[in-house]
Parts: sequence; structure tokens; C-alpha cells
Amino acid sequence: MPSDPEVRYITPHGGPPSGGRPPGMPCRMPARAPTLSIFPEPPPPPYSSSPPPLLAHTSLPAAIPFTGFYPWSHFVPWPAALIPIATGAHHQSPVSPPPPARPEDPPGAKLDGAKIEFDDGISTYIFPEHHTIIHLVAHGHQPWEYPGERLTFTVHKVPCSMPIKELIRRLGCPGVYDHERGVVECHEVGGGVWLKGSTFRLHEDQSKQRIEEVGWTPSRGTTRKPIWLAVYKA
Repeated sequence: MPSDPEVRYITPHGGPPSGGRPPGMPCRMPARAPTLSIFPEPPPPPYSSSPPPLLAHTSLPAAIPFTGFYPWSHFVPWPAALIPIATGAHHQSPVSPPPPARPEDPPGAKLDGAKIEFDDGISTYIFPEHHTIIHLVAHGHQPWEYPGERLTFTVHKVPCSMPIKELIRRLGCPGVYDHERGVVECHEVGGGVWLKGSTFRLHEDQSKQRIEEVGWTPSRGTTRKPIWLAVYKA
């Protein structure tokens, strides 16, 4: 019977495996010779105690050659919504609620689209519902005494619920005593001619009436003749 052929193992450099040591005996790997490079190694990054700045982008940076470390600038930051806040609890910072909307003005706060606001910034005036227009002859002129005279006057929107006595005071009719202060209604007949109408003085009982009770209503100046008043002269 023929014998098995002799098998010998050799390493690529022609020597026996493991330096000729029998199996089971530990062997020591030869020390690797240091390699030389014509390129100098980059210096280590400067030390800083502050954390690196977060970058605005959230995509991965472009591939860079590995040199043994990654600079801080190539670290991809976490999205801001996922970074825990250092307050002892993991929650997002509270968002202040929007200021409450200013409530709408009530219907009585505007007269012909306009309103009155006071210096406190929050108060407005509530107007009465019905008003009329009063024309007051200026400079104390009494037009029935001088027909054809050119008149100057002021125009006032007055609540129909105002008493005549209060109107006399609010118009600033002059006089020392109540019987000296008042207004006179004037009626225009055309051609610069005026007629003297009713007189209302501050001390009289008829001046306690509301102006709407003597016919000074919202229809005056629209479907009826306008209201013209002159200052009473004692």
C-alpha cells in the first residue's frame, strides 16, 4: 500500500509557518516596521472650553478624508426642536400667547362713523340715539334787526333729549343772571329777511322741556326747515 505524499507548508517568503515552531506553541508576531509619509500630519485642533457653534444646516456634510479626528465644524447639529433645554425639565420654551383682540365698539360709541376717545386710551363716549342740527348765529347778531346782513354762524349736532336749559348753558350764552341768559329762534322767510320766533330764558319753566318737545327734532334740516338760534339780549 502506497504511503501518503509528504505535504509541506511554506509561507509566501519561502520559510516554514510560524518560524518552524511546532503546533500549539505560541508565537510572537514580528514588530511592524514604522511607515514613513512625505505628508506632515495635521496639528490637533485647538482646545476650547466652550461648545462648538451649531450650524444652520441639518444635512450631512460632504465626505472628507479621515485624518484620525473630525473637526468640530463637521459635526451635524441636532434640529433645534429636539435639543433639550437645560432647565431641569425636557420641554420646549413657553410661547407667549397673542394679545387679546380689542372688543368691538358698541353701536352708541360712534356718531356718523366717528367716536370720541379719552386720554386714558380705553374710554369712549356713548352718544344718544337721536340728534338734530342747530345753527347758532355768531357775535350776538340778531338777524331780524338787519335784513340782508351777511351772517356768520356755527353748526352743532345736539341730542334731542337735551333740555333747553342745558342747551343754553352748553352754548355759553352770556349773562350774569338767569333771566339774562337765553336763546331766540329765528325763522328765515327768504331774501335775507328773518322773523323773530320763540324766546327761551334760563329761569323759565318752559326751558325745562327737551328740545324735541318744542319741535327741534331730527327732521329739521332734512324734511323741515333747519333750526336757527340767536343769543338772547336783555
